[in-house]
Amino acid sequence: MVIGKSDTGKTTLARYLYHQFCRHYSQVGFLDCDVGQSTLGLPTTMTLALSAAAEGSHSPSQGQAFSYFIGSTSPRGHMLPTVVGARKLQAKAQEMGAEAIVVDTTGLVDRTAGGGALKHWKIELLQPSALVSLARGPELEHILWPWRRDRRVRVYELRVSQHVRERNRETRIRYREDRFRNYFGEAGTLKVPIRSTVVFGIEEMSRGRVLAFQDEGGFTLALGVAQEYEKSSQTLTVRTPLTNMEEVNSIRFGALKLDPVTGQEL
Repeated sequence: MVIGKSDTGKTTLARYLYHQFCRHYSQVGFLDCDVGQSTLGLPTTMTLALSAAAEGSHSPSQGQAFSYFIGSTSPRGHMLPTVVGARKLQAKAQEMGAEAIVVDTTGLVDRTAGGGALKHWKIELLQPSALVSLARGPELEHILWPWRRDRRVRVYELRVSQHVRERNRETRIRYREDRFRNYFGEAGTLKVPIRSTVVFGIEEMSRGRVLAFQDEGGFTLALGVAQEYEKSSQTLTVRTPLTNMEEVNSIRFGALKLDPVTGQEL
């Protein structure tokens, strides 16, 4: 597991470790837990990618993938689904035969914002054999100090490279907008019969609300944005790339509202 604040080189290091593991193991998992700046899946989701083969797997995006919907671009206020989703994806990787798993985490480490508790319980739940930290100063001390003494995990502490580039808030927002705009750019509409569909978070149902179509394992098949709700037939029109409900076991509404045309968060 790799931890650190945003813009410390976590993802670069995690991908390097993934590539190195691919040279030694036949099946390797890369678990991207960054719901805001995900490099594998869409914002609002965490994504697991499995290596396609032991040789030539330079990128985790080449293999089979599974996603779990959090419904927000930040774990703040969504700590429980974040740790639950991470564990479900880890279990899926183990079920699929992964011999090594690299976990890339969010940049939320601030104690006052719950970052310390989130990292602590994620480490406790996933039980990594190694914890790699990237820090510029003492910002991770409140997370690391007990784990340095815990024999269940080896802790490796690295300094942030001087070559790491920091991104401002506007750049991060534009990144999410681009990802959403590209995803929904050629999406159509799908009629969802709410009356006969398993719906989680129905109290959040409103125009512009992001939702996930989920399979029987609770993993994400596709995302959608709620459009119009027809009360008489209890049918919800959703903007989504998904073309039918055949594999859908349930839908789950998130906290985020979105304009699918511009990709802007509302």
